[in-house]
Amino acid sequence: PSIGIWTSTLGRIIIREIVEVRIPQWPTDPHDSHVDCWTHSLQGILTLLIASTGWGKIATFLGPILVLQHLLQYPNPAIRNIPPKPGALIVTPFIELGNAHAREISQLGLRVVTFSAETLTEASDNG
Repeated sequence: PSIGIWTSTLGRIIIREIVEVRIPQWPTDPHDSHVDCWTHSLQGILTLLIASTGWGKIATFLGPILVLQHLLQYPNPAIRNIPPKPGALIVTPFIELGNAHAREISQLGLRVVTFSAETLTEASDNG
């Protein structure tokens, strides 16, 4: 990414504007802590997030992908070196939680692939 752009005031503004366009149904807009996580992720800064149930952890995973995909369609001269196929790997401890995340992600128009012991066994059995 462009050096320091994401963690700058301009980077935060760009992120918020894109998220408002991509997720207009978000009733409260992203929390500042969501934007903090996104800026760090987009800047390549490792981040450890500890958050309670219902805080919006899935949004933390999806924000950077939505931002990057938007910038691939609608380039911004301030942002360079966008990866051509942004993605994320989300690991969950429960199959149903993973399925719920997959449904949520699909509703945002993102492609989702899920794996579990069941789906891997089924794929193996089917050749």
